[in-house]
Amino acid sequence: MDHKKIRRAALIVSAAGLAAIAAVFLLGRRQEQTKEPKQAEETIKEPVAQEEEPESKTVKITLTATGDCTFAPTQTHGYAGSFHQYYDQYGADYFMAGVRDIFEKDDFTLVNLECTLTTATNYAEKEYVLVGRPEYAMILPRSSIEGCSMANNHTLDCGQNGLEDTKAAVQESGTAYAYYDETGVYETPEGPVIGFVSSSLLSQGADREEYLRQGIEKLKAQGVDLIVACCHWGIERTYYPTDYQVKMAHQCIDWGVDLVIGNHPHVVQGIENYHGKVICYSLGNFCFGGNSNPADKDTFLYQQTFTFTDGVLEEGADAKIIPCTVSSVTGYNDYQPTVASGEKRRGILENMAAYSGALGPVRIEEDGRLVFN
Repeated sequence: MDHKKIRRAALIVSAAGLAAIAAVFLLGRRQEQTKEPKQAEETIKEPVAQEEEPESKTVKITLTATGDCTFAPTQTHGYAGSFHQYYDQYGADYFMAGVRDIFEKDDFTLVNLECTLTTATNYAEKEYVLVGRPEYAMILPRSSIEGCSMANNHTLDCGQNGLEDTKAAVQESGTAYAYYDETGVYETPEGPVIGFVSSSLLSQGADREEYLRQGIEKLKAQGVDLIVACCHWGIERTYYPTDYQVKMAHQCIDWGVDLVIGNHPHVVQGIENYHGKVICYSLGNFCFGGNSNPADKDTFLYQQTFTFTDGVLEEGADAKIIPCTVSSVTGYNDYQPTVASGEKRRGILENMAAYSGALGPVRIEEDGRLVFN
């Protein structure tokens, strides 16, 4: 046997083996190099955790508005059966006992204070003056009433000194008020701030209109969240607004008001929706000491809930009326407004549906809810 050939063959086999091993090693390296970019690519594609957006904050506030609150008899009324006698006999808590629970549950109650509260006796020369005692202002906070409009045709029944006495009494009671160029501001317990303006438009004068416009601009500049216009207007004992009332109500909303509340006719008038904002043309009388037995004792509370999301007022009108009578008895006025029931309640709802229907498409549900088309 040729051992040299065997050794050469072995060497050749060994060389081939080494070459094969080297080839396998190089192939493995190539595969590893090929895999690395894929792993890197997969790492880049991993999703990045996103920060959660903060939840929206929603706040609801409920406002209740009433008709004329006249804490006084006329100068022609004797003591017997007068507002004075009822106050002396029953005290400040008596008058709103029938509705206080409603006022306590809302965030802001707004009334029209139509009288002078003073000890002065320099009565204006007019058929009727409405003058009550300064202490009667405490009826407001004791009844959970937070605001009052004061621009009307009886605030000056005892001249400028009577007006200043009234303002002082209302301020001392802690109640916010508005009177022409003096705007009212109230911060609700939930946070949103309500601003309101008040002007008597009985003269239909441009100067009275300007008080509203300037007051609205002032409140907007202060950054209040909700603006209410209180307008004293219209014709007494008429159930439908005049063209001037409608024009000015629309104008107030165009100026930036969120709600219009009207008074003076001493009877109720209809409700209108204009550009998504509500207009109550007249809420009638409410706690009315000026007449011991008014022929029409129907009235209502207007109540609306406003929703704010992240501080912005949402559109829509979540509103209702609560039928009431100015007296808890039918034969005379005991100056204690009371929630109506039964046939009286149904009658007020039907009348309000008729008065409001003449102003635009609106439906009043059995529970008093207002549905605007």
